[in-house]
Amino acid sequence: MELTFDEKYDLLHALQVLQSVASGRNVLPILSNVLIQAVDGKIECVATDLEVGIKIKVEGVIQEDGAITVSAKKLGDIVKELPEDKTIRFVTTANDRVEITCGDGVYKIIGLPDEEFPQLPSVDGHSLTIDGETLRAVLRRTEFAAATEDVRYYLNGLYFNFLEDKTEVVATDMHRLALAQCEPFEASGNVEGFIVPLKAVKEIERTFADSDTVQISILENQVLLADDNATLTTRLVEGDYPKYREVIPEAPEGTAIASKDQLLQASRRVALLSNPKSYAICVEIDADQVQVSVNTPELGEAHETLPVESATGQIQIRFGIDARLLIEALTHIETESVAIEFTTEVKPIFFKPIGEEGHLCLVVPMRLAS
Repeated sequence: MELTFDEKYDLLHALQVLQSVASGRNVLPILSNVLIQAVDGKIECVATDLEVGIKIKVEGVIQEDGAITVSAKKLGDIVKELPEDKTIRFVTTANDRVEITCGDGVYKIIGLPDEEFPQLPSVDGHSLTIDGETLRAVLRRTEFAAATEDVRYYLNGLYFNFLEDKTEVVATDMHRLALAQCEPFEASGNVEGFIVPLKAVKEIERTFADSDTVQISILENQVLLADDNATLTTRLVEGDYPKYREVIPEAPEGTAIASKDQLLQASRRVALLSNPKSYAICVEIDADQVQVSVNTPELGEAHETLPVESATGQIQIRFGIDARLLIEALTHIETESVAIEFTTEVKPIFFKPIGEEGHLCLVVPMRLAS
């Protein structure tokens, strides 16, 4: 195989995306490698850890077809340091060696034959198209609430729930929940939804960061996403997702609308004096104001007050909340104002962006010491 690359950036970008999949912690040595293949006039770089697989097209010139696998990290490190204005020449030699030439530099690295590299599935049959920004938005607004190391493995991912008039994307670790809605998915067969593992979610955001549209194909126990330049496949998480709709009330007892940024900044400052074991702060809401406070005997106390833009219903409530969960929820709300909805001091508190339908964050309150 012999290839030349005039643009260092295209090759480097592909390798940087693939490196997070081809980590050095794989049991099989070949899974730490990236597959570079040139066939049918296309150059493709591929990486997989048997759960997530990514294939990316790279612009270049093919002098001779072929395929080889090489260390994703070593190749990425070399390409990163090569000069910007020089053509990169990539040639396979005897004994699965790869010679990289750029300007006056020559680099020889040891590879492995491509025959043992796992094959990624291909699109076969029904697929649907989603706007790229819509896909990135629902992932961005929900992924933070997913569990990361929960033994209830179905919580370590995002649930895509296919409803008749919309699709709901949900994440929860049972202490908080985030939900975002998008256009309905017309899934084939009897598929009612699926759970995408959190690792794959992060790779989807990275791989399709600039995509205008993304094709989604649902396979038996996998989902495949693709645009004109990249393909990502991931194994789906098996299990029954919690019945999250049961904790969302039809109508809250009270609602207060406040500035999102003011509430976020006040919470960050007050939380500096919270107990580092619980990060508990107190939030009090009435018809005129929201007060955020903390009283930690070992550290001190603080409180801040901000005005309420409007209020409805029974509007006096006091509840404790983990400041980290509150701050993270507010950070992922992208509007100027936020509605705070509640029923009782022990029921979940909802934060909804004003002017942005179909997005909410839920936080379970904490019991405050009297």
